Amino acid sequence: MNVKVKKLTGDDVEPFIELILLFQEVLETDMVTQTRPEHLYRLLARPDFVVFVARFANQVIGGLTAYLLPQYYSEKPVVYLYDIAIGANYQGQGIGTKLLTQLMQYCRSLGAEELFVQADKEDSQAIHFYRATGGAPMQVIQFTYPLNE
Repeated sequence: MNVKVKKLTGDDVEPFIELILLFQEVLETDMVTQTRPEHLYRLLARPDFVVFVARFANQVIGGLTAYLLPQYYSEKPVVYLYDIAIGANYQGQGIGTKLLTQLMQYCRSLGAEELFVQADKEDSQAIHFYRATGGAPMQVIQFTYPLNE
């Protein structure tokens, strides 16, 4: 299978929308994007926001989003992998690994110090993937403060 991985730029709003729709399907979230294409364009143009997509037969079949975060105790940024998903028909074929590898290569080229990602304790598939790709687990408790209630 000839899967192509590409880092999106500000001109790539349509594949980004395809990826967002894929996230909704695969991650089973009811969060629907209500942002205008202009906002997505500005987001893709930001140097601290990264999107990679995997395409097969001119269709987005997977992708990821990540944020580069500056640090105050080091000049090297850290990278937070926010979302990653592969379409159900394409899972287990190395596409997620290919995306993650591309992200890590890109972040190394920027001099980033570390990449981190969170996984729900119950999401055994994600935990297995991150371990299989060399991730080291840390036990943390995340607290969330809803701000729009």
